[in-house]
Amino acid sequence: MPIRIAGAGCCLMDILYPKADFSSAAFSAARSRREGDGGLSPGRLVFTEDAERFTGRPFAETLAAIAGPSPAAENVGGPCVASLIHAAQMLEGEGIPVACYGATGDDGIGRALRGKLSRTPLDASRLESLRGRTPSTFVLSDPSWDGGRGERCFVNDIGAAEAYGPADLDEDFFGADIAALGGTALVPGLHEGLPGILAEARSRGSLTAVNTVFDFRAERRDGIGAWPLGGPLSASGPGPASSYRACDLLVMDRDEALRLSGEASLGAALAFFQGCGVGAFVVTRGSESVLAWAGEGRFSPMPSRELPVRPRASRGDTTGCGDAFAGGILAALALQMKAAAGAHLGPVQLDLADAISWGIAAGSFTLGILGGTYYESRPGEKRELVSARRGDPLAQTGAL
Repeated sequence: MPIRIAGAGCCLMDILYPKADFSSAAFSAARSRREGDGGLSPGRLVFTEDAERFTGRPFAETLAAIAGPSPAAENVGGPCVASLIHAAQMLEGEGIPVACYGATGDDGIGRALRGKLSRTPLDASRLESLRGRTPSTFVLSDPSWDGGRGERCFVNDIGAAEAYGPADLDEDFFGADIAALGGTALVPGLHEGLPGILAEARSRGSLTAVNTVFDFRAERRDGIGAWPLGGPLSASGPGPASSYRACDLLVMDRDEALRLSGEASLGAALAFFQGCGVGAFVVTRGSESVLAWAGEGRFSPMPSRELPVRPRASRGDTTGCGDAFAGGILAALALQMKAAAGAHLGPVQLDLADAISWGIAAGSFTLGILGGTYYESRPGEKRELVSARRGDPLAQTGAL
């Protein structure tokens, strides 16, 4: 049987505004004053209805004032589908199928999204078309923000994803060699069922991987400490322990690591994740080094370690860099599994540092395109381009 990857979670259309100005008066008027108040914030995600409540006017008016009357482009996005597309492109010709589970709406955006997916090697046959709006995210990018490092702000419309949940996952999902859950905080039913999904996939032998996204539904609650990693929003404390114990690999950025752990410092957050039961974790920090750790389990043990990401030489669109990073890791792990199976080695401990190096190269490549999804002119094109970046350390100039 071939190695298989199945992923579930956030699949949406990114509506891209790459020339926003976060220092403008229009952005300042819409900017968050306190955590969870519905205002816009660089690097954070809010929902359209919360942004409208905060500003007191339709979001379309706020958007036009900050970023202009029309987007530069629309592209397939979301922490689940974008990472899986990258993995599928990197694995073309390897006999490793990659399938995506999730939901689109039955509107024009949904039809356009499926048309774009047909231009990639990802198996999108498990994406359900549900009545209503296709999930979408307005992505406002300011390439000059943070001293020229660039940053994005996200405003999300959940749409049809509100109706998608664990019951929509089938036997093929749970039987995959790698079960990847991406951006489930933007698919509420799936996110609440995350502890059970991870436990079921793990019980059937899957390597379970979670790629997180900013959880504004948890953030906007009053009096909340740490975000729960799945489970009901009423849960208190640093997430249901069962989610962590059933997760082989957890991929987060710095903000998500702090909020999931409930800690005030990154050092304390790393200590929390080392003791929470997760098999391994990775924390990205923009253009700074990647932090990673692996305990005993599916990965070769690795003490807490920094893996360098060279500062980029020029500005670019950071949209989707973190998603591609996660997809690069998934592809590399699948290739390690395939090599072990071909050598009849049986279960082997995987090399997390090697997989991260492919993730860094993927993030670097994505910095040079608009949006997170690249459409190949021929099969294998993206793998060649990303491989060249990984082979030349000076080319690793991305932001994750």
